[in-house]
Amino acid sequence: VYGSPESREAYDSEILHWRRLHDTTGKHCTTVGQLCLAFQRHADRFYVDENGKPTGEANNFRKSLKLLISMFRTVYCSEFGPVKLKAVRSELEKVHVRTQVNKSVSRLKSVFRWGVENEMVPAEIVMALDCVKGLQKGRCDAKESEPILPVPDEDFAASLTCMTRKVSTICQLLVLTGARVSEIRTMRVGDIDTSGEVWLLRPGSHKNAWRGKDRTIFIGPKGQALLMPFMADAVQSDLFVFRPRPENEPYTLRGMESSIRKACKRSKVDHWGPGRLRHNAATAINSEFGDIDASRVVLGHSEKSTTQIYAERDLQKAAEIILKVG
Repeated sequence: VYGSPESREAYDSEILHWRRLHDTTGKHCTTVGQLCLAFQRHADRFYVDENGKPTGEANNFRKSLKLLISMFRTVYCSEFGPVKLKAVRSELEKVHVRTQVNKSVSRLKSVFRWGVENEMVPAEIVMALDCVKGLQKGRCDAKESEPILPVPDEDFAASLTCMTRKVSTICQLLVLTGARVSEIRTMRVGDIDTSGEVWLLRPGSHKNAWRGKDRTIFIGPKGQALLMPFMADAVQSDLFVFRPRPENEPYTLRGMESSIRKACKRSKVDHWGPGRLRHNAATAINSEFGDIDASRVVLGHSEKSTTQIYAERDLQKAAEIILKVG
């Protein structure tokens, strides 16, 4: 019947079919599965470190896309809207904490945004998906993440005795410097400036390198004493300081975590991950100086209002702190 809901739906369906038949760009005939495949190929090339190896972000996208593909692989991108995105989010809520769900949904939105950029998705689809807000604390079914706490000192000390010397040294350096695990794990001989009283580690790659930010990690007397045996015979600047085997390859994160897990089991303490040691560093610095700003400058946290003058002040302050505690 003319003017009925059924007739309007049939009309819209016919128009969409016509658009797909005459679509030279792919905006109306690309399926979700095709978009995901194209984006993942892009991500594997785009999210790489200075050595051309994929970073963790490429794998994060792969995990986020897996559920989307299983639910809506054959659906056209031009028919993928907020309701379908929220359906994916609902499934994520069943297995992930709220913050992780929001990150995954944000990644999915960026995939469709990339699709618009490459003429695979109509622009109005992204505008609609952007209307899906992030989950708010206390107003959703997703669980909250547990706060990340420092490793208890007694557990840390006990587990160190059951680790290999290299892994033990890496863990101790994490506590003394406040560095991220990847920054110490992939440290090269040439990254370390040993000319001053406080050594300066400037990683070739770090978390915020893509933002154009510099990263300096300060190594005091205690850290220097730990490092010296591993650098004494090093003659090549591109050598990784810590290598599990003779080849010039660093410890993998999985390898480190496995070593720590075994050490915790042998020493009969609760398992802890290396990422928690950064919190040990912050706690120790705050306890020593009674100033949250002290741990901020050492750990490399930035402020939106930081200027170059303040950045120079922070470097000097961090060096003074590490000279005392690291």
